[in-house]
Amino acid sequence: MFQTFLSRLGWFFLLLVLQVLVFNHIHIMGYATPMPYIYFLLILPATTPRWLYLMSAFIMGLLIDSFTNTPGMATSVLCFCGLLTPALLNTFRPKDTEDETLLPSIRSMEWGGFLRFSFVLTLIHCSLFFLIETFTLIRWQTLLINIGGSTALTMLMIIGFELIRTKKRK
Repeated sequence: MFQTFLSRLGWFFLLLVLQVLVFNHIHIMGYATPMPYIYFLLILPATTPRWLYLMSAFIMGLLIDSFTNTPGMATSVLCFCGLLTPALLNTFRPKDTEDETLLPSIRSMEWGGFLRFSFVLTLIHCSLFFLIETFTLIRWQTLLINIGGSTALTMLMIIGFELIRTKKRK
């Protein structure tokens, strides 16, 4: 239990540092920015209380906002995603698992389930983030390019992190 807590805390700080120091400076063709800090919400166990999803999402968002000068954007979007994560996890979970035993990963949910779960949450996150950032639908084509590019790039990062995390546990 304590080792699992330390592992989650390590992922929290690793994703925070990587986002602030590396990923915020990546803008592929001016549109796509990876935001893999959402991965922290994806790997929380199914038994995690809803308040802990919200609290960890709030703290992660607040720290990212304070380091990247985006007041309230990451915090509000991550809190919304923290509210949705348990419901999405129940939607995409394998039908033969019990509530207490599910630890979201490519091992427990298989590739299809985990990728669908990750993709839906990442798409919601990127959509809300860029809608709040632009706060207009006048340039909707640019908005769709931002959402699509950032979702694709974030999904690639999430797949990479998941491969690293599952290789380490073998």
